[in-house]
Amino acid sequence: MEAPTGVEADDRERGSPTVRALEAAGVPVRFVRLKAGDYRIPPSVVVARKTFWDFRASLSDGRLFAQVARLSAAAPRPLLLVEGLDRGGSMPSLRGAILTITGVFGIPVLFSADAADSVQWVVGAARLFAQRKPGTLPRPGGRPRGKRARQLFALQGLPAVGPARAEALLDRFGTLRAVLNASEQDLREVPGIGPRIARAILWLAT
Repeated sequence: MEAPTGVEADDRERGSPTVRALEAAGVPVRFVRLKAGDYRIPPSVVVARKTFWDFRASLSDGRLFAQVARLSAAAPRPLLLVEGLDRGGSMPSLRGAILTITGVFGIPVLFSADAADSVQWVVGAARLFAQRKPGTLPRPGGRPRGKRARQLFALQGLPAVGPARAEALLDRFGTLRAVLNASEQDLREVPGIGPRIARAILWLAT
């Protein structure tokens, strides 16, 4: 099998079990500061790794979907890797979040047992995607270019939000984070966003 190429790791991951396992597997690791995610496989893949406990906590305190929105805008091929998922009795409460991440944001969610298993996912992604030319294996539906275009693309995944409402939301709040953190009253002040849509957006974002 082809040797795994190197990966870029966020410098805040230095010394983590996953980085140690990557190095032990012979994968060259270069530390950089990433805007989103924990590992980047040039030119197009960014992997965000979350422990099961952090995944559940970030869902509970409202951080998760803002983080996912940033991940979606960070690279053409974002992946979310949940490490150490306790499948026993935990999946029902998390199913809605996983469906939202995959169905609304279009980000594949991967599951690993531990750091060593996470490395297998990262190495596999490196073998599959590293050094591929941009535009190969396109993501279904295509990916818009430019920050604003990607923000609008992500916003159109919200309930009943099409191009016009996405434009109105972004014009009113300025960022994806602000939209997801907005109150129902603030959302209802946006043209085209009534009580029903505002409540649906809040349900999805919290």
